[in-house]
Amino acid sequence: MQDLVQTNGAEGPLYSRIHRELGERIMRGSYPVGALMPTEVELAAEFGTSRSTIREALRSLTEDGYVERRQGMGTRVIASEISAGYHQSLNSIHELQQIALDTYMVILSDEQVALDDALAPRVGGKTDEVWAKVSGIRWTAPGGRPICFIESYVPGRLAHVVPEFHGLQGSFFDLLERRSGEAVREVQQDIRAVQMPVRISRMLGLPDGAQSLQLLRRYITDRGTLIASCNWHPADQMTYRMQIRRGRGPQD
Repeated sequence: MQDLVQTNGAEGPLYSRIHRELGERIMRGSYPVGALMPTEVELAAEFGTSRSTIREALRSLTEDGYVERRQGMGTRVIASEISAGYHQSLNSIHELQQIALDTYMVILSDEQVALDDALAPRVGGKTDEVWAKVSGIRWTAPGGRPICFIESYVPGRLAHVVPEFHGLQGSFFDLLERRSGEAVREVQQDIRAVQMPVRISRMLGLPDGAQSLQLLRRYITDRGTLIASCNWHPADQMTYRMQIRRGRGPQD
């Protein structure tokens, strides 16, 4: 393994070399499907590097579809072959925060908009209320590939925080929580298959009429919506995974 770490720069950045090595181990069965990968600390010690470098390598494995990562549960192998799609597995708000940390958001615009009769109930506002609208594209990494187009809506009471979104490495809702003192008590999510608007499909490099998986998330506090985000994912590149466990009944 020492040879891998010390190879020259022509072979790419260190995280990329570690990513390739870990991917080969998964394909060889060294880390079988269903097994947990070594922790970030263990891998950092093995490769003689930082946890941030290991985290970047694991992020690349997640993009490939080899593994899934969960807050407090580690990195689990879910496939032994590479997948071209984007996989998202959510079981907690912490995992929503991790997605923002593991990917790269480019804001294209922010503006003030008045909610119309159709949009108001979707974001949790009232018709004619003025909210901030932030549009952008989430990428796998700088110079990577686009994951989805996002339109986020922030109620007027929190619009003053929106300028801080630019250049933020992290989740919008986490920043809004910290700036407002309002704690998210639940996240409501609607998922539907719709045709992607032409303006969005062209920004993602997709043909006109492309189908999308649209995820609308509303982050709710005791004062109402903290932020609502509409994510447009290419339908053939997105897999959404969730786990539902049966609760223990009175007889269990």
